[in-house]
Amino acid sequence: MKLFAVVLLTLICCSAETAPPVVAAEPAEFLVRPQIVYQTITGFGAGMYQGTMTDLAPLSPEKREKAYQLVYGPKGLGLNIIRFHISWTAEPLAANAPLRTKGLRYDWEKDEVTQSVWKAVELSLQHAPSAIVYAVPFTPPVRWKDNGKPNFGGHVAPENYGEYAEYLADFIEYYKTAHGVDIKVLSLQNEPDIAVYWESCRWTGDELRDFLKILSPVLKKHGLQTKLMVSEGSTWDEAWIRAKPALEDPIARKDVAILAAHTYGNYDLVDQGRSLLSEAAKTHDIPVWMSETSVIGPPEDKSIFTALHVAHNIYRDLVEGNASAWIYCFLIFNANFHGSMGVLAPVKENELVVPKRFWAIANYSQFIRPGWKRIKVDGLKFANSAFINPEGDKFAIVALNASVNSRPVTYKFNRSEIRDVRVFQTSADYDLSEIDVHVDSRSEVGFTLAPFSVTTFVGGLQIHDK
Repeated sequence: MKLFAVVLLTLICCSAETAPPVVAAEPAEFLVRPQIVYQTITGFGAGMYQGTMTDLAPLSPEKREKAYQLVYGPKGLGLNIIRFHISWTAEPLAANAPLRTKGLRYDWEKDEVTQSVWKAVELSLQHAPSAIVYAVPFTPPVRWKDNGKPNFGGHVAPENYGEYAEYLADFIEYYKTAHGVDIKVLSLQNEPDIAVYWESCRWTGDELRDFLKILSPVLKKHGLQTKLMVSEGSTWDEAWIRAKPALEDPIARKDVAILAAHTYGNYDLVDQGRSLLSEAAKTHDIPVWMSETSVIGPPEDKSIFTALHVAHNIYRDLVEGNASAWIYCFLIFNANFHGSMGVLAPVKENELVVPKRFWAIANYSQFIRPGWKRIKVDGLKFANSAFINPEGDKFAIVALNASVNSRPVTYKFNRSEIRDVRVFQTSADYDLSEIDVHVDSRSEVGFTLAPFSVTTFVGGLQIHDK
């Protein structure tokens, strides 16, 4: 993995004009074992913040609809998870407020941030009505923090845990009461290990464990079935450090429904958290989500090298982290938020900009659908991952080639037959384009991966020995 990162960083600094000539690498052979399955895929998603999808407002209705179809439709990303942040600015309702009669305590309808985010969520749910809705606080209200600020970290005093738990429960009830939307997943905190200039709050693992033991009974008291997530550390290592105390506590552990980590940092050098979270998930039968990642650079960047970096993150998160869900940071980063890329680039001169990284994500998300399972691939250590559908009669393989050289590959299927194989490629020249391929054998696929490419193979499958 370190070699991949070094090669990729080197290539990013090189232009096409200075790249060495393309030659074929040594052939690589792999054995696909559909009989050996790993995690079940929950899906793919992206996040929302204040104004996210309203950033598409300048587009014509036709282009705006195209954007939604690209994000949620079957020929684009096909996202099925909507992640968004919870406002910290909601004020208590007046004693005679109509929502008081419905049992609510806070005035979410007059909270500007809540309503802005709801507009984004509402528009997305119109295009993905069955999407998993997942909410995460970036900071509690400042009245419960020791630094009195929404940003630069701070902590919540234990004596305020109960009131804060009621605040979060009230928000979930508001979505159900006012909009008929069930928030399926609630995170305890976004990146509890950081203190930054945007909304943030720091929690130790012990503090998250203690808060979990207060929050869960509050949700149950309100009749809410929302699943609780920990710990969304900014790296897999930080996520493990802050999830471990809850997992070691028998009372808290039973309320941990999802383990989560973010993919940031120099994780090629220090990354024990991947294996530790993965093993804990197997031990306690709790799924792992990669709940946020993004790439730093110009939002409109269309580089295949950036796309390969994102695709390699997906590979590591699904294969090494055993992640069931994979979520990009935001659908669209506002151009004023310097340096970070969304799935889509900000609207520029009334034009929808679809960057190359979008199609690299689609190499996974368009074909590996909810309910699919990852299966074993034997062979050279190489960025390959394989999956089968719930019925066991379809397969998908995603292969990365981050080399300047083309790479001949052969995938042999263990005690299985394949049919109707199709190939889709994202490269400097193609955006998830179908590539002609003729497969003579019913037990293997031979293909030459283009330089700097992400390639997806899909087809029918019949397993003879399960």
